[in-house]
Amino acid sequence: MNKYTRLPFLGLLKVSLLGVAFPLLLTSHNWAQANTKQNNSFLSTQTSAQSTPQSIKPAEVLKTNPPTQEKKQEEGEKFDAEKKQDLPWTVTVVAFGIVIVVVLYLGVLQFYPLLLLRLPAEVKIPKIGMFPEFKLPLGFVIWLKYRPRVLDAWVGKHIDIFQKKFLENETVDERKDYVSLPVLLNKQEIEELTAETLRESFAQEKRVRLLIWGEGGSGKTTIACQIAKWAMEKDKSKRLTTHLMLPVLIEEELDSQPGEGMKPLIEAIMGQIQELIDSEQTIVDELLVEQLLRQRRILLIVDHYSEMSKPTQGKINPNDLKFSANALIVTSRLEEKFQGIDCKIKTLRFDGGKLAYFIEQYLKKCEKWNLFEDEQEEFLQECAQLARIVGDKKTITVLLAKLYAERMINAKENSSASESSLDNIPDLILDHLEKLNSQGEIDTRNQYPTVKEDAKVIAWKCLEGDYKPKPVKRESVVVALDGTNAEACLNYFENSLRLIKSIGYNNDQIRFALDPLAEYLAGLYLVEHYCENETSWREFLAQAESKPQEEIKGFLLAVRECCIAKGSESKVPAFVAEELGKLAGIDPEAEKEEQLKRRIRRLVKDLFVPEVEDRIRAAEELAKIGEPVKSGVPALVKALKDNDSEVRMWIAEALGNSGNDSELVLQGLLELLKDHEREVVHCTVEALGKLSNASEPVIQGLLELLDKSNDSYILNMIAETLCKLSNASEPVIQGLLKLLDKSDNSYVLSMIAETLGNLGNNSEPVIEGLIPLLEYEDDYVVKITTLALGKLGNTSKQFLQKLQTLLISGNNEQQYLAAQISLQWLGNNQKDIRELWLKAIEVMLKAQGEDDQKIAECLETLRKTYEDI
Repeated sequence: MNKYTRLPFLGLLKVSLLGVAFPLLLTSHNWAQANTKQNNSFLSTQTSAQSTPQSIKPAEVLKTNPPTQEKKQEEGEKFDAEKKQDLPWTVTVVAFGIVIVVVLYLGVLQFYPLLLLRLPAEVKIPKIGMFPEFKLPLGFVIWLKYRPRVLDAWVGKHIDIFQKKFLENETVDERKDYVSLPVLLNKQEIEELTAETLRESFAQEKRVRLLIWGEGGSGKTTIACQIAKWAMEKDKSKRLTTHLMLPVLIEEELDSQPGEGMKPLIEAIMGQIQELIDSEQTIVDELLVEQLLRQRRILLIVDHYSEMSKPTQGKINPNDLKFSANALIVTSRLEEKFQGIDCKIKTLRFDGGKLAYFIEQYLKKCEKWNLFEDEQEEFLQECAQLARIVGDKKTITVLLAKLYAERMINAKENSSASESSLDNIPDLILDHLEKLNSQGEIDTRNQYPTVKEDAKVIAWKCLEGDYKPKPVKRESVVVALDGTNAEACLNYFENSLRLIKSIGYNNDQIRFALDPLAEYLAGLYLVEHYCENETSWREFLAQAESKPQEEIKGFLLAVRECCIAKGSESKVPAFVAEELGKLAGIDPEAEKEEQLKRRIRRLVKDLFVPEVEDRIRAAEELAKIGEPVKSGVPALVKALKDNDSEVRMWIAEALGNSGNDSELVLQGLLELLKDHEREVVHCTVEALGKLSNASEPVIQGLLELLDKSNDSYILNMIAETLCKLSNASEPVIQGLLKLLDKSDNSYVLSMIAETLGNLGNNSEPVIEGLIPLLEYEDDYVVKITTLALGKLGNTSKQFLQKLQTLLISGNNEQQYLAAQISLQWLGNNQKDIRELWLKAIEVMLKAQGEDDQKIAECLETLRKTYEDI
């Protein structure tokens, strides 16, 4: 017998035992009564006999006892006979009753399981005297009533209308376009989260508790809603478990009093089920809900648990032994420490590499991909823009990517939409708000010019208390809005913009629909209201430091982002962003790097403003930054076409300093070699030299410019660039030789000579090009040329004569040393070279003051040694 049949078998055994026990208990009463009578008669006889003090004669005893005993004996035999006759009939009735009960129960369970829900699961005991009325649960009936088949039938009956209503829920509907991204599943990164991935965890028989945690806007609620859809999937192959589950989403505070236990949670679940089933009759009770929870027919989802109040968290406590939800999903910004968490999913930010994929998939889910399908280049440029806003590393959240995708859609569908470039997250949030308001104004046919200011006020009221997005009293928000139209404003935000939700008793509380949105808008509120007021900022920072840092980290980062993006406009003190970064645990070095990236993004944005002075300033600043500007390369290449030559010149220098020699950069610079401005061309050639890319297109571009230009300023830079590239190809050699004829700059000539010597090409054209430089008027050029010819191993007559002259004259120490070095490179295999060595030694000895005889003897000895060798 396996584990799947053991429980039904035990249940059937219990039914049989109950059926047997009940009739036996009824019949056992008569037997007990008869035996009692018999025992009582016997005892009365003994008592009577013992109470008579007189002596009785034996004859009398013989006369009185036998009739009495015979009578008792006859009665006992008669009773036994009757009992034997009744017993077979009783057993038959009991057995027949058992069969009927079992068959009836199994038949109802198989064909009409919902009828079993009509069985009373408890007995109401009325008030008796001082004892109050109470309900007595019938445990065995509960076991019969709430079998898995019964609960599955109940779920199956209501699943269609429940699913329809659940998907219409505002929170769920806003997250209907699910795109899977990498997450950490139990500390192991997986590329895609699917139902198959989680099926093993949900296949457990008794319980599954899943924690989804991560920062605000990272997609926790979206994942939870998608899991809920998998739980209701009709296709078993796509479903989380073999049975269907009804997801219940708890995202509001629970109205509770101390000592109520799980009652507020059960009541909230009952209310949701009743509403989602859409029935006017009350068809759920506490006992049914508890059984649905225990047997995992309800999937309980508790959203933004870390932002809930302590009393509500206390009512949703998986550590409580009485906690009955055996299929539980909790989303939180913190890694909660619940006991018995079976599975953990940590949401992750993603980088620019995943961004294009995510936005493409999101647009397809929204059925908007057709707007971009034929304009792939524009689509990729938009994705690159968002990547620049948030940085190169894994800093993109699902929320930001979605907001940007919505902005792209709006720009395509609405010709009047703003096309201004964005370079920070607060502006992206405000852009999203503008988009919502534009549609809201169309729907309501009313203008709402103060939507941004009101949104910031509402957001700040939702965070003002604990610096966490929480529900707030509606009355306090009305007072903060300070206007006669405050209620109309809140209705507009809720019904048209769908930014806030009314909750609580009589809708007396409101909260933001998206926590990160509230955090950024509240941050903008602080920046605008505190401005340069150092005292207010100090008080705010002190309050923030006194609160749990991990719980308010999202808000601190949002305020910091707003200070960086908008602080200069509002004159926010510089220390604010720095202190916020420390509270949020940001690495100072990483902070400096991020600040530089932000600066680069702002400067790149200024490259396209109408004012030419601002464009020149931005281009010059970018050129000074150096390698980090590579993050803005696409925009820099685009700016190479600027109408102002000074902008083009600085951009060329910036690209050269970036170290980015991608095809995009090289193509842009090579095109700029055709510029009509001398300074622009010069900076472009210099940039190509800094990039050190000796590819064929670069060499060809430089040589073409060499043929066309006679400007020594440009020719000298071409020579320097070709020398830096150190390319030994024939075209480069010919170009360098041509430059020897065109240039009269000593520095350039010496540089070309040195390069030709290093390239190792000792062909006749190279030697013929270098020999004339031995007679150049500049000593440095002569020295470098001597070294170059020596390195190339040249033993021509002209070169050896020059070496002899340099060695004998001794007029220039540097040239003398160069001649000696060249001799070392040439070796002593030739007679002419050996004679030069002897001349060098002779000069050296004379310089040391040796007499002529000793010098002659030394030289003779060296000649004989050379001959022996």
